[in-house]
Amino acid sequence: MEGMAANSKADFSPVSDIIRALQDILARPTQVTIPDLETPYFQASSPDANISAIELKDRTVIDVISTERQQQLDVVVHEISGLQTVMDSINNLHQQLSKKKDKITQSMNSHQRLASALWRFPTEVLSYIFMYCLPEDKYLSPMSNLAPALLTRICRRWRDVAVGTPVLWCRLFVDVYDRGWQKTAFGCDSWLKRSQQCPLSLAVKYVGHDTTNQRSLLRPYMSQISSLCICFSSFYPDGPFMLTDFIALQELTIHHSHHDPALVQWISRLPLTLRSLKLLGMWFDIGEPPSSKPVWSHLTNVHIVVYRDSKVLFLLRLCPNLSSLTACVTLGTLQAQMPFTHTKLQYLRIADGNMHAGSFHCLFDVLSLPNLRVLEASEIVPWPHEKFKDFLARSNCPLESLIFGVGVWATDEERAEYSALIPSMEVIVDHKRPNYRDLMLASTPNDGNDDGGL
Repeated sequence: MEGMAANSKADFSPVSDIIRALQDILARPTQVTIPDLETPYFQASSPDANISAIELKDRTVIDVISTERQQQLDVVVHEISGLQTVMDSINNLHQQLSKKKDKITQSMNSHQRLASALWRFPTEVLSYIFMYCLPEDKYLSPMSNLAPALLTRICRRWRDVAVGTPVLWCRLFVDVYDRGWQKTAFGCDSWLKRSQQCPLSLAVKYVGHDTTNQRSLLRPYMSQISSLCICFSSFYPDGPFMLTDFIALQELTIHHSHHDPALVQWISRLPLTLRSLKLLGMWFDIGEPPSSKPVWSHLTNVHIVVYRDSKVLFLLRLCPNLSSLTACVTLGTLQAQMPFTHTKLQYLRIADGNMHAGSFHCLFDVLSLPNLRVLEASEIVPWPHEKFKDFLARSNCPLESLIFGVGVWATDEERAEYSALIPSMEVIVDHKRPNYRDLMLASTPNDGNDDGGL
């Protein structure tokens, strides 16, 4: 340590001597004296002077003065040049000292970090803290200024810990488009490899026509994908989403602009692990017969837009294990149906896209839901008070919340009758609840397409 201190003093000594010498020099009077350079001929140099009046002998004197001025100028130029050389040397010395200061500061910070409690945290604790740094979005953006990519840019240890924490890399939004395919593929692959074998939640926005690249994007991770959200404007029979080997898939959300029979067939071939299905942005024809669609019988949560309310009843028959259903009807009632009881449905949200069409009137006529806990309705006009009251009495359900959204007008007297049937039920009137359009479109994952942090 003594040797290090001695070397440190030796390093600073020459510089200190230079600084002291400069300070001593600058402490002296250093004002530059400017001589009186005017002569009797000074005025003659003005534009109005009569140059021809200057006699020959005067011209000889002027030549002498000019020679003297040239000598004075040479001395000043030499002094400026010398001073500039000194200033350059001082600037160079200043740069060296600044660089030295930065290195010392870096070394000091590094050693202080070693003594900091944060830097003594075990890897497991730091990984746990990093989990709380993630955005609350269901799907994470690959942008380099957001966690988890941001965590890899702080220091080497943080990068090692972040990259080695698989749970940080299990959610991702991918914007797949033809022109930027190579960049997207590299960033996506780098991200998902860090998830190791953890279950994946992916949102894929698909734009383009060549589906080969898109299929290759998903295929290496088919066995890990448990939640998949896909957004696209056109459905292709040979597209990336016709893959059916999602052996771990539990949640599927599709944002699509129009109905396509090929999409119906694809869903029917998905694995029996699927529990949640959301079909947004389009009406969806489930089709017949239910026996050919075993995947539907395992669903517990469905969000769907159908053509007529009779399809809602058909869906309930198709999904005996359903506990939550959000159903939007685009047209209205088609025909009367046979009575049906669904014993497991606990949450029902319904909306009519064709107000005044009497949608869901038939449903309340024939449906019984003995396990229903929450019912939310919007844009059902007119509201079928008597049919709904009969539905409550017939179902004899433990309803906890009855929510009337926009477009449902039940009088105080009608709401009182519902409360009399189920005294423990809370009746809520909230016209700011999601309407038919809100439920049909729902929300799409946030865009993000910067793989700079990968």
